Amino acid sequence: MNVTINHGHGIQQLKHMFTAAECTAFIEQAEQIGFEPATITTLKGSELNQEVRNNDRIIFDSFELALRIWRRVAPALPSVWIARSLAGLNERFRFYRYSTDQKFDWHYDGAFERSNGEKSLITVLLYLGGDYAGGETTFDIEGNLIEVRGDQGDVVFFPHRLRHRGSLVTQGTKYMLRTDAMYFPLVGVGNSAFPSLNELSTDAATQSKR
Repeated sequence: MNVTINHGHGIQQLKHMFTAAECTAFIEQAEQIGFEPATITTLKGSELNQEVRNNDRIIFDSFELALRIWRRVAPALPSVWIARSLAGLNERFRFYRYSTDQKFDWHYDGAFERSNGEKSLITVLLYLGGDYAGGETTFDIEGNLIEVRGDQGDVVFFPHRLRHRGSLVTQGTKYMLRTDAMYFPLVGVGNSAFPSLNELSTDAATQSKR
């Protein structure tokens, strides 16, 4: 049985949603692709600002991976958020690598919007592991700090609107994978390429009877 930790303010931590072997395979895939210095988004566009952010990143698209992760995490995601209903996951992924003395300072996550009006509202992070110290995901809620440390295979999701940072890694290397939860323009409006929550529930019930 999966355990969920509620950190408040829409921050949820799903324990051990992926196995160590799966996480290791993700890390190996990322290292084979090759990381690049991560940029930040400003009013002038993407900029390299290592005072704010000096970790490494890979950006890639994969609907197959989005579907795979969706089947694991969809039942735990808010089915309705800000008068929009859950549609699926963002097929645009980011691998993150934080080595010693790397961080991503205070920021808000930007939204991804499709031409059909679907919009990302919630960040979804998969903690892939690594032997490291520090590196908590820290939230600033009206001056109160909430520190979340994910174990290998944990999934943490939270609203884009929350101010947060990837705190400094003081030793070792930390790996993560990010996507986003997508929402229809209105509740009950739109067709998704992802299985519905009802379909996932039916599939799970069928599997349990086998």
